[in-house]
Amino acid sequence: MWSELLEWLGGLGREYGVDPLVYAILYVGSAPLFFGSLAWLIRRARRRQHMLLPGASAALFFSLPTLYVIVAGRGLPWLVYAILAAFAAVGAVPAIRRVRDAVRLRR
Repeated sequence: MWSELLEWLGGLGREYGVDPLVYAILYVGSAPLFFGSLAWLIRRARRRQHMLLPGASAALFFSLPTLYVIVAGRGLPWLVYAILAAFAAVGAVPAIRRVRDAVRLRR
């Protein structure tokens, strides 16, 4: 069963140009960088310093796997893009709230 799943994912990767292994590595590898950028962003917000670079860094690492799918994907169904946008919204809203709450607690 596991090998059939891997073969199916590999077939999708070949068909649409998105390697599932590269996606998984980007997803797992960007998470610590995202949380580090988030901590940097919160620290700078609490100190009332410029937050452009840490904010841009957090946004980049948050969206890196999605950007890979958008750039590397060829002929993806529109539903894939809709799902990626929904995932981004569902993930971004709690992250923004977390930053706001962390900054408010410190003040």
